[in-house]
Amino acid sequence: MTSIGSFAGLAFFAEAAEDEGSFNPILPTLPEIIWSSLFFFGLWALMKFVLLPPIIEGRNARQARVTAGQDSVSDSESELAQLRAAHEERISAAKAEAATIIDAARAEADAERAEAVAQVEANISQLRANAQTEIDAARSTALVGAKGAVSTLAVGAASKVLGRNIDAGSSQSVIDGYLASRGN
Repeated sequence: MTSIGSFAGLAFFAEAAEDEGSFNPILPTLPEIIWSSLFFFGLWALMKFVLLPPIIEGRNARQARVTAGQDSVSDSESELAQLRAAHEERISAAKAEAATIIDAARAEADAERAEAVAQVEANISQLRANAQTEIDAARSTALVGAKGAVSTLAVGAASKVLGRNIDAGSSQSVIDGYLASRGN
């Protein structure tokens, strides 16, 4: 209502100015007001009903695409999170399986090593026993071989110390007893 009143006021001043006969370039004339109003309302109707709806539809379509893209991104992010979780789960399962395999291999290697050590120790004890048997046999052979020489040497030494002749046959049992006690 105020715009109609202002137009009426302008029209009043325009008529008053024409009546006085003086021309005022600032105040519009009645035909200028009518044509300006007609073009203003025509342009307003053109903008509101013809030009603005496609712009609004384009903006709404763009907003819908943006919203759909954001939804798609959030769906993709949630799918990515699920894929990452599944991947991490598979990796942890593979690590657990690898640890199990490694533990089994270590246990098998420890068992094989223990078996090999036991075999080596058995071989070593057998070799020691064989060596001891050979040493004992060599000692016995050496004692038997040296028995006669030792007996002769002992009887000769005793004869010189005592200053008389000692019979080797009667002293042989004493010499054999001594050699037997030293041989062990």
